[in-house]
Amino acid sequence: MKRILTVLALAACCVQVLAGNVCGRVTCNRQPMAGVAVSDGISIVFTDRDGRYSIDSDKRDGSVFVITPSGYVARSIDGLRPGFWQPLYLAPELEEVHDFVLEKQDQSRYTVVFLADMHLSNDPARDDLNRFRNEVMPVIRRQAAAATGAVYTINLGDTTHDIYWGEFNFNETDALRLLQDLEYPTPMYSIMGNHDHDPSVVGDDVDRRAAWRERDCWGPGQFSVNIGGDHWVFLDNIIYINVEGKGKKAPGVLGDRSYLNELTEDQMAWLEKDLALVDKDARVFICTHAPMLFSGRSSGLLMPRKQVQRIAELCAPFSHDLTVFSGHSHRNDIRTHEDFPRIHQRTLPATSGIMWTTVRDWPLYSSDGGDAGIWIGNFESGAEPRYRLETYLYGEKYCRFYDMNSVGEAYRSSEGIKKQQEMFPDTRADYGKKQWRNHVFLNYWGWEPGDCVEMYEKARKLKVEATTYEDPTKNFAYELPRVMSPYKHSSKSSKDNTYHMFVAKTSSPKTPVTVRIYGADGNLKYERVYERPRAFDPSKPED
Repeated sequence: MKRILTVLALAACCVQVLAGNVCGRVTCNRQPMAGVAVSDGISIVFTDRDGRYSIDSDKRDGSVFVITPSGYVARSIDGLRPGFWQPLYLAPELEEVHDFVLEKQDQSRYTVVFLADMHLSNDPARDDLNRFRNEVMPVIRRQAAAATGAVYTINLGDTTHDIYWGEFNFNETDALRLLQDLEYPTPMYSIMGNHDHDPSVVGDDVDRRAAWRERDCWGPGQFSVNIGGDHWVFLDNIIYINVEGKGKKAPGVLGDRSYLNELTEDQMAWLEKDLALVDKDARVFICTHAPMLFSGRSSGLLMPRKQVQRIAELCAPFSHDLTVFSGHSHRNDIRTHEDFPRIHQRTLPATSGIMWTTVRDWPLYSSDGGDAGIWIGNFESGAEPRYRLETYLYGEKYCRFYDMNSVGEAYRSSEGIKKQQEMFPDTRADYGKKQWRNHVFLNYWGWEPGDCVEMYEKARKLKVEATTYEDPTKNFAYELPRVMSPYKHSSKSSKDNTYHMFVAKTSSPKTPVTVRIYGADGNLKYERVYERPRAFDPSKPED
């Protein structure tokens, strides 16, 4: 009863007289829905007992949307996109009428498929569209079919790749059509990435104007939905700059495609209004393209400290910690920050691996050397969320073991490594050197704060070091092809750090090594005995 009275009191404060320039009605089964929040990205109002709302809007955010209550979903536009939003096309002085239809849905338990950085471009050299159809979509279909309860997809941005819009005639609209043609199996909520902006737009107000195509396809730059008692917030934290005349030249690209990783003041103000309406016992999840926290060993922030601080303050009254889902960095990275211990950042790997650029006939890998795949989240009232990574080849998989004796042989016999060392003799890692003899590596891309990795040679416990050494598979699959035959991306001059690599030295090249991984709660998460010698073949990774 207390919660109902709170919502009604807020509704009484926020509902405007039905005299605005944006108005309409919210219904379910042709019946009016009262007390439903509706927003233009600036103001938030509530429907009256007849299901009607009205907003006096300057329309600068370009859309109106309903904040769907738990137990409901907006009727789909096309089988893919929930119809929770509609564009505002008319001038501010003209009235627009936009109605919304909601449908009841059992959300007591639900599943989320997380996509990030699909980078669809129609590039014939990378064959990305076919690889998405043939390698990624079957995994998504299996997960959707096996899920219990409602299933949604959250797309964390960079659906396309702006610099190739003109070159390969494939932009945000084309990506939407592809997903529609493939009959994508779940409703999809999307947020904008830096590569989803129109690179031909420069000049004043470029951030808003360059977003036109993505907004036309996927909806507003900030919105929220309630699912099963959880509150999901979506924020476009890319401010596009695109300085005219600078940067890489490509068809239709007029600027340098630069951007800032932050929110606008309007977004911050809207977020404050939105969270004020949420029950403080609800779980809050925020989805952005760029992470709030830096990836890797850095303790810094990717977004401005004052904005992260404000978000932490807004979420402080909630009984549950805040979880932030992001993409952008193309790697698995789960962390907190000592100054913001109640913000848990889950940075997810790219759906495209390394933008589809690893060797064509090899598996897709992530930028940290992990097997490419898709994170799945299972949510249920009264239970902690459960997350798992479904790789394209092996299903649930979180690590890869290396016998560095075999890796060393591959490095010493590789013409690509020889050329790489000639080009970058002081900066690239060379695992062919004697110093790595009898070492073993474990790339544990499923690492979470508090996890402990142990290794044993028979009964002897080895000294395990957490390092930032680069993954040798990633070097062979991505860097070396660019050394031997550059295409669009040249090889990096320095090693690419992997922030979840664990290293130990053994006494013999033939003894097996047992790997055990314990969670922060002390429970065993993973155990496996790896026989040695163990072959290294990045074209055929271990299962």
